[in-house]
Amino acid sequence: MKILLVNPPSGGLTVGLKHLAQVEPLGLEIIGGAVREHQVELLDMNIETDLEGTLRRFQPDIVGAGAQVVQTYTARQVLKTAKAFNPEILTVIGGHHVTLCPHEFNSPFIDVIVIGEGVPAFREIVTRWDKAHTKDFDDIPGLALPRDGRFIYTDPRPFPPNLDHHPHPDRSLTEKYRSHYFYLFERSVASIQTSVGCTFPCNFCSCQHFTKRHFIARSPELIIEDLKTIKEDLIMFCDDHTFIDVKRMERLHDLILEAGIKKRYFAYTRTDCVVKNPEIFAKWAKIGLMMVMTGLEAVDDSRIKEVNKKTSIEINEQAIKILAQSGIVLSAGFLVMPDYTEDDFKRIDEYVKQRPNIALTELTPLTPLPGTGFHHEVKDTVLTHHREVYDLAHFVLPTTNLSQPEMYHLIQKYYLKIIFRAVMRLKLYRSRRIFGRHTPRLLLGLLRNYRLIGQMHISTATPAPTE
Repeated sequence: MKILLVNPPSGGLTVGLKHLAQVEPLGLEIIGGAVREHQVELLDMNIETDLEGTLRRFQPDIVGAGAQVVQTYTARQVLKTAKAFNPEILTVIGGHHVTLCPHEFNSPFIDVIVIGEGVPAFREIVTRWDKAHTKDFDDIPGLALPRDGRFIYTDPRPFPPNLDHHPHPDRSLTEKYRSHYFYLFERSVASIQTSVGCTFPCNFCSCQHFTKRHFIARSPELIIEDLKTIKEDLIMFCDDHTFIDVKRMERLHDLILEAGIKKRYFAYTRTDCVVKNPEIFAKWAKIGLMMVMTGLEAVDDSRIKEVNKKTSIEINEQAIKILAQSGIVLSAGFLVMPDYTEDDFKRIDEYVKQRPNIALTELTPLTPLPGTGFHHEVKDTVLTHHREVYDLAHFVLPTTNLSQPEMYHLIQKYYLKIIFRAVMRLKLYRSRRIFGRHTPRLLLGLLRNYRLIGQMHISTATPAPTE
């Protein structure tokens, strides 16, 4: 049987990292690895856009797509195109946003919506379709089935105790695209997933809702098997909180040393985890951990308390020093609250200026992501329900002290400082960086983002598309 997996492009209004990074669709590679006995192809529409040509050439029996929030409309369009091409194709959709908001995919051209853990569900769907060619999936847990405008939910699929049932990603599915993948200044990039979920209650974060604050991990032994197959130099951990289980990360560290794997690593962690476990970060720095992404969120405790982060300025300060001592640089995230003024931007800029190992800075407008408790609290005040602007770059909540154009002007102004600071602190002016193969693409992306930031108040006013 032929299965086409499609990574839809981000929407036209989306900004964020869209123009500054292109990473492999790891979730679809894992799904593809679960059905290797079938003929599987993967179309990454961020690179190759000819969906209709692929449908004509490949003639799939099943078309599956994944969707983050900014892919809501493009993912639906993919499956609509597949049904128009051949009504007999089984169309399946899953992913993070699909799980949190399945009702947004209740459409006649979508046959099956997967909620939560996708690997066993998709394997069971494929087996049923292959053997019986029936849409009678009512006994498969973790699905929503559109039926004549109604929604039928099957029994919830329990969370697995671990991710060891996941196959290794089938990276051969993206072989023709891999030279196109990059992350900012890094052009040899691969992704790996070692866990899902986070146990912390930050009210603006959607990952805790996906797993209902469960942390579900993959064993270090299986992670090593996957790492051994990766050719790229930089490994990005696509986890919600890579270091939450320190003993697991100590075991993985030891196995990497034993295997003689020489890579560089980029991972997400919380600052309180760094402060409680400085020794594990020192160990990982020696085997290649070169950068961590962490949400500092603010430069005063009252702001941190607003979002229920459960950290503090003191904890952040300690974490920054610990990472600096190990030679690890930070990609630091700061929330831009709707009531900010230029003084707030100046304070963040001054804070970063005084801490040399903050190499990258992200200024993220506070965004009530659909499906979170925070979104439910403020849903009557959001400016738009257009999913393409829920990219952590647009203000979807009303700003109070300054107008939206004024806020975007300030983000534009400090965006230039952020770029210049990154170039200097990461020594990107060295010839190896300047003349990198993807440098023109990165520069074009930076310029495009700068221009788009000044127009984002117009994007926010764009009405959401109808079916």
